[in-house]
Amino acid sequence: MPLYEYFCAECNGVFELLRPAKQASMDQPCPECDEDAKRIVSREFAMFTYRDGYPRRIPDDGSFYHFGKRVSAPISGPSDGFSHPEINPVEPTERPTIEDIETYELLQEAKKHVDPEIRARVIDDTSRKEDDVRKRLRTTKGTKVEERAKQTALKAEREMAKKKLKE
Repeated sequence: MPLYEYFCAECNGVFELLRPAKQASMDQPCPECDEDAKRIVSREFAMFTYRDGYPRRIPDDGSFYHFGKRVSAPISGPSDGFSHPEINPVEPTERPTIEDIETYELLQEAKKHVDPEIRARVIDDTSRKEDDVRKRLRTTKGTKVEERAKQTALKAEREMAKKKLKE
């Protein structure tokens, strides 16, 4: 049953009653003076509905909120939960330069001459930079010259991996 507020003019008091919806508009006796009191609408009235699984205050304008900022849709993909694609757009990764690609090729060549067990235990800035360049090689699109250099570098890496598997 809903909770309704009533105002008694005789004793100037406000009280609440749980009443069936059919009896809500009828005058109710005041618990203090037993006079009839009229129903009033609470100042703290709030009405909600659910849309797409989220509670929405009525009237609903169709937008969503993410940490107090208006967005057009809720997060619909992988996220850390704090950043929204509309508020914090993902920055595109920059293309690797020819120098980055050449450095990557030299690192791949140097890997051939280093003991793999030692290499596996050492993680330093060089290996982090190598991983970053490898990621950018695979995810970005460049000019024709850059693309040829990228394909050569990736081909050399694949050949080296095949050679390790055969050993």
